[in-house]
Parts: sequence; C-alpha cells; structure tokens
Amino acid sequence: MNKIRFGILGPGKISHRFVKGVKYSQHAVITAVGGRDPIKTLAYARLYDISTITDYQGLCDSDVVDAVYIALPPPLHKEWIINALRADKHVICEKAMLYSIDDLNECFDLAASRGLFLMEAQKTVFLPTTRKVKEWIQQGKLGKVSYIEAGYCYKFGEPSEHWVFDAEHGGGSLFDVGVYPISYALELFGTNIQSVSVKRNLLCGGSDGFAHIQLKFASGVIASLSSAITVEGVKEARIYGSEGYVILPDFWKSSTVKLFRYDGDDEVFLVDQPSEFTHYIDHGCECIKKGLIESPILTKALNETMIRLITSK
Repeated sequence: MNKIRFGILGPGKISHRFVKGVKYSQHAVITAVGGRDPIKTLAYARLYDISTITDYQGLCDSDVVDAVYIALPPPLHKEWIINALRADKHVICEKAMLYSIDDLNECFDLAASRGLFLMEAQKTVFLPTTRKVKEWIQQGKLGKVSYIEAGYCYKFGEPSEHWVFDAEHGGGSLFDVGVYPISYALELFGTNIQSVSVKRNLLCGGSDGFAHIQLKFASGVIASLSSAITVEGVKEARIYGSEGYVILPDFWKSSTVKLFRYDGDDEVFLVDQPSEFTHYIDHGCECIKKGLIESPILTKALNETMIRLITSK
C-alpha cells in the first residue's frame, strides 16, 4: 500500500503540528482539508499546498482521503468520528478523543463493524523516550520501581466560555492535559490498578482547574499525577527505583532522557525528533496497512481506563 492519504477535519491550531508530523512521516501524506470557514480553509490549503478543499462532510466523503484526522473542538469529536467511519474512513482523533465509556464503545464498535482503524492522537505513549524508559524498567535497570510522579500544569488564561472551562463539554485540566501523565503511567505500569484517589479544585463552570490523582498499581508502584489549567507548575515525570531513577522534563514531547543509577553507570538516550507527532502518525499508518482496527499500544482498554480515572468521584 502507498502512503495513507489524510484529510484534516478542522484547520485549527493543533492541526498545524499534525501537518509538521506528516512532513517527517514515511507513511502519510495530506491530501485534503475540510473547514466551515471558507476563507480560513483556503488560506490553510494554500499554506500547505493542499489541492482539495471542502466542508466537514465533504472531506469525509472525499475519494482522495483514506483517513481523517479530527482536530475539531472536543464537543464535536463523537459526531465526526461517527460520520467519518460511516463514510468508510479510518480515524485518528485529537485527545481527549471521547469522554464517556458508552461513547467509546459506540465508536469502537462502529469501527470494528466496518473494518476501520480508530485511535486517539495521543503522542506520549509512542515517543522513543517512552519506549526507552519502558525498556529500562523491563530490563531491571531501575531495580524495583516504587514510585512515579508526573504532571502537566499550565495557566490557560482567565476562566471564560472556552470549552476548556466547560465541564459539560469535556473541559477541565484532566481531559485537557491530565491525559498526558495518566497515559504515561498506564503505558509504563499497565491498567491493573488496586486503588484510586482523585482530588479536584473546581471552577465556577464545574470543570477542574487543578487535579491530582494517586494510583496504586497491582505491582506495588504508586503514582502521583497532576494537571492544571489555572496555574503554572510541574511539567515533568520522575520514576524512582531501588537501583536508579529517571527524570524527564516535558515528558509528553521529550527527545532525550537520562537514567541515573546509584552505581554510577548512567545512560543517556537521545533521538533526532523534528516532530513528536510523527511517531503516532507512522504507528497509525502501519496499523491501517496491517488491517488493524485498534492500536496494540494505545488500546481501547487503555482509553477506557483513562476515562474511568478522569471521571472517578
């Protein structure tokens, strides 16, 4: 199969980073863009030399598109995942892809019934640095791991009518950026969790401005995970074991990681990474070419666990 032809649904800010990721991909190409504002969509198409310009449904129906990348605001995700799948297009949808287990089941069931691939655009679990840290853990280079702390805390701006502050439409720090530390911990230590504690500072719109999740995995590892859209704070991951530890600044997009061992036998892993998006794009394309309906890494089960944790009382 040749390169997977992607259509971009929603020429917004995040989609520019997806286009950069495709630029460095061996398996993908952008062939169309769909938007509701014709002037904005035309300007976007000219910027990236995209020949096919249309509206949302037109993009889903286009015969020059194999897969749709959904970069719309989260309240529109479910509707356009379903529309794209019904148009027989594979789908990669921006995080957080969906907000309820029922919606997740509905969309994955539809994808399976039509033999189509569906995945969240969750870059963290596909990064080479993430794969390397997991390898170090499995090789015992950290010894027995006891603790991970990870967070993504930033100030979005003053509370407003933006969806990120609207609890009814997927707003809040956990769905916005909490998915990064949560998915990172789940990828490293699995989904077998013994206990969960969630604390939130709620805003007037009902969304969480700051949140903290503490997990205990069946392996005994304890995780302390934080997210915020109202304060600047931690933006790193730290993993501690009996033989050493790892510190990753900007773990959700990192290109380098260092293992500090107590015996002094440290290791550094560095990767040339023009775009942190390329890894999940290539993975998705490879899955499509293999005829898979879900990623063997970012599985439906992992998505389900993330939703359950974020919506825990």
